[in-house]
Amino acid sequence: MKIKIISKDSIKPSVWDGGETFEYLIYPEDSIYIERSFLFRISSASITKTPSHFTRFLGFKRYLVMLDNVLEIDRNNKKEFYTESDIFKFPSNDEIISYSLGNDFNLMVADSVAFSSVELSNELKNSTSDFVFIFAKKPTSLQLNNQEITLKSNDLLCLENSGKDTITISSNEKVLFISVQL
Repeated sequence: MKIKIISKDSIKPSVWDGGETFEYLIYPEDSIYIERSFLFRISSASITKTPSHFTRFLGFKRYLVMLDNVLEIDRNNKKEFYTESDIFKFPSNDEIISYSLGNDFNLMVADSVAFSSVELSNELKNSTSDFVFIFAKKPTSLQLNNQEITLKSNDLLCLENSGKDTITISSNEKVLFISVQL
C-alpha cells in the first residue's frame, strides 16, 4: 500500500468563477482537468463571491462538503441548504448557484467509476477499495491499522491500495473518508 500526505500549503491555487480551487489529486496523474480526461479529482475551493456558479461537468458525479460555513444554493432552480455535517452529492451537470461564502471539499468522479463514497466519521472499517483518502477538517491523530499518523487541518492522506489490503482507520476527530473503487 502506498501512503502519501498532501498539505494544502503545498498546492498552488487556480481561479474559478467564485474564488480559488486547490487541486490535491487528479487520477490518472497525467489527466488534464480542463479536458475532463480524469477518473476522479479531489480539491478544495474557496467561495468568495455571491452568487457564484459551480462549474458543470457532463458524465461526472460530485461530492461537496462545506468546511467552515453552511451552503445555500439553487440547484436546478430549487432552493437547498446543507450544513458542515452534510455530504452534498449531485450529478456534476446540475445547475448550481451558490449564495454562501466559505471553503469546501470536492470529489469529482467519472460516471464510469465502479464505486465512490464520502463519509464524515471517526472510523472506517475493513475497506478494500483501490483508493482511500482521509481529509482532515481539524488537526487529527489517526490509527491506520496499527500505524499512527498525524494530519494538520486541510491535509489529505492518500492510500493507494493496489494489493487490496484490508484498511481500518480510527480518528480522534471526525474526518472525511473517501473511497474509490475503479
